[in-house]
Amino acid sequence: MMSRKITPVILAGGIGSRLWPLSRKAMPKQFLSLLSEKSLLQSTLLRVADSRFNAPILVCNEEHRFIAKAQIAEITDSFTLLLEPEGKNTAPAIALAAEFALQNGLTDPLLVMPADHHISDFDKLIACLDNAIALCQQQQLVTFSITPTEPHTGYGYIRQGEPLAHEGCFKVAEFKEKPALQLAKKYLASGDYSWNSGMFLFLPDVYLSELTRFAPKIADSVAKAASFTADLGFQRPVTNLLAACPSDSIDYAILERSANVAVIPVDLNWSDVGSFSALSKIAEKDHHGNYLASQGVSLDSENNLLISEADHTIAALGVSNQAIIHTHDATLVADKSALDKLPDLLKQLALLDSDKLTHHQAVFRPWGNYRTLIESTGFKVKKIIVNSGAKLSTQRHQHRAEHWVVVSGVANVRVGDNEFELTADQSCYIAAKQLHSLANQQNTPLIVIEVQTGAILDESDIERFDDRYGRD
Repeated sequence: MMSRKITPVILAGGIGSRLWPLSRKAMPKQFLSLLSEKSLLQSTLLRVADSRFNAPILVCNEEHRFIAKAQIAEITDSFTLLLEPEGKNTAPAIALAAEFALQNGLTDPLLVMPADHHISDFDKLIACLDNAIALCQQQQLVTFSITPTEPHTGYGYIRQGEPLAHEGCFKVAEFKEKPALQLAKKYLASGDYSWNSGMFLFLPDVYLSELTRFAPKIADSVAKAASFTADLGFQRPVTNLLAACPSDSIDYAILERSANVAVIPVDLNWSDVGSFSALSKIAEKDHHGNYLASQGVSLDSENNLLISEADHTIAALGVSNQAIIHTHDATLVADKSALDKLPDLLKQLALLDSDKLTHHQAVFRPWGNYRTLIESTGFKVKKIIVNSGAKLSTQRHQHRAEHWVVVSGVANVRVGDNEFELTADQSCYIAAKQLHSLANQQNTPLIVIEVQTGAILDESDIERFDDRYGRD
């Protein structure tokens, strides 16, 4: 039985570029449902959803705030979502959470976890928490490492030092960067090394004290910025003060320099889901070694990774060891043995079409979300979902007209000086330069198909006149 409650701190600021085209800058991997119906973020939240834990504190990028809030709210209605105006790596992100915790009387240990990892047997880590808490009370920073199963070259390693009084706990002798294969084999054979998982437990005041000692510029910048303002369910630090904060990881800033670091190796079924190779290892496969997702079929094929968005079907015939990843606007076809070279391929793509690295078909807004179904010169078709009680801003466009067709729900519409309701199968036309707004006053989501026509169809052609969400 744990002697103290624990406050989860979930870091949700990663990009996951090695999972392109599924993961994009605007929709990184923590928000994707790669291994179940829940996203990686939601699966992380579910691990700490019982009475042993306080409400979680999450840290995410400003750009992802609406999708993060929507996914979190499906799991719990008790959480804090801290926004970073730009990613500054893990040391400042954890410091923001620690400052917020102390300001709100949360002196219990913080369990820091990435939002985008897969763990199928988290109960093994739970079993270690009493020992970890005892170390925290001795002013130790505790890192949970993973007992290695192979000489992996994609993870950092931790060498354990002298054993501590608590069973299975050790001083950290040193941190090691990602090794070459031969060195990784030596680490595995020695039995003294484990994988660095990026999961930690420590008291918030102890963390901030060590940060002040070893990275005073980060500690000072975060302390000055940690005057939080509540805004639409988010907590915002002082943006301009945080901008000056150096960027650094907790490993470089503190752990590799402090003498007060302990490690608890845990034999977890764990993956950072950092690449398609990693995903292929943990995904459920058929008896031929194929991962087919929900829309894949295969014949005379083996050891393939087939993933598609929405209703697109991938059919594999007589192929082996291929990764075929299809999305609405891009398809990756690769030999699985070449997937480590994906970053090099994306550098070429960035020169050709950087938009494909950034944007995603689904875009989340404070009122709901929209998905671009098709677009070409002069027209664009969107599926718009407006949440219950939400309203789009009153706006107009100079260069495009719009048709709205209600699929389900009841739309409260304003066009010019006219206000009216539309129900399923009803529609309206909005000419260029006409003021208009769309709202949902019902208890169920409103679904609308929007057809845009005109010369400029991007988000730059929006002039807002009133917006309950405070956007310009």
